[in-house]
Amino acid sequence: MKRTLLVLLTLATLLSICGCGNGGRSTTFFLMDTSITVTLYTNNGVLAEDIFAECREILVEYDSLWSRTKPESDVSKWNDSENGDVTLDVRTLSLLQTALAVSENTDGAFDVTVAPFVELWSACEADGRLPLEEELEAAFTLTGYEKLTLTDTSLKKPFANMRIDLGGIGKGAAIKALIAYLETSGVEGGLVSFGSNVAVFGAKPDGAEFRVALRDPKDAGGTVGVMTLQTGEILSVSGDYERFVMIDGIKYHHLLDPESGYPAEKGLASVAVIARDGALADALSTALFVMGRDAAMAFYESGIYAFEAILIAQDGSIDVTKGFSNRFSENK
Repeated sequence: MKRTLLVLLTLATLLSICGCGNGGRSTTFFLMDTSITVTLYTNNGVLAEDIFAECREILVEYDSLWSRTKPESDVSKWNDSENGDVTLDVRTLSLLQTALAVSENTDGAFDVTVAPFVELWSACEADGRLPLEEELEAAFTLTGYEKLTLTDTSLKKPFANMRIDLGGIGKGAAIKALIAYLETSGVEGGLVSFGSNVAVFGAKPDGAEFRVALRDPKDAGGTVGVMTLQTGEILSVSGDYERFVMIDGIKYHHLLDPESGYPAEKGLASVAVIARDGALADALSTALFVMGRDAAMAFYESGIYAFEAILIAQDGSIDVTKGFSNRFSENK
């Protein structure tokens, strides 16, 4: 369950993604339910093609583990099981450990068990109506991270119909794994974009900073400012403007509040999180959106996790956490 961010890059990086200038070479493919672009700063075309092929293989493997639609994935096998007694890959177990920790530390603002709500809203869009109270109550019985028990090999569940969706955390973990490989590939530097997740590694040939402009949630063609990313940092963005359902001509965005089963309405339009742990950045961008501005800033101040954030409110106001204020320039 994840949103697509339109990431607009400054001119130098844009040219690199297009395969122009500074020896930049790029490839784009569709995996994990999103368009993925890998840009490498190298003049060695043979090396670049080999690396692109390996990148794709790495992501195919992660997609085969965490996809909700592939019947042989860990997620599908678990969702189809009676009690969760399914032996899971160590990478899935590690991701679930992070997911459950974030859920606990955010009081459930992030929750991988919201799949029944997602499915309910999709069905209601097809029917052209809002969810009924009894439908929401039925979904509530099948959600709640606290009902799950993680063991050394599996994730136990109390009800057969409980289902998980790793779409709100899996892309961050996958992009982190991809960057770890690219850092050993012999390429000077580059950039990876999953749409809603962006990461950079190494350096640009001209020594320039990696600069990324964030989309204006209220203007598909506009931006709100430009940030710099450092090697190893991963950016994840959640917004209310990309994925949604339409019911009676009204948009209902896909970032659901686990407490209500309805789209979160806490005054935020977009949240960008920057961290070195991709799974953490991914999960927190959703959690902070669900929390709202005041709770999100208080959570940042608590120091539970190392991250920075940019919060864009519905009224257009922007809050930047103190550790990132000197690396984000707001458009005036």
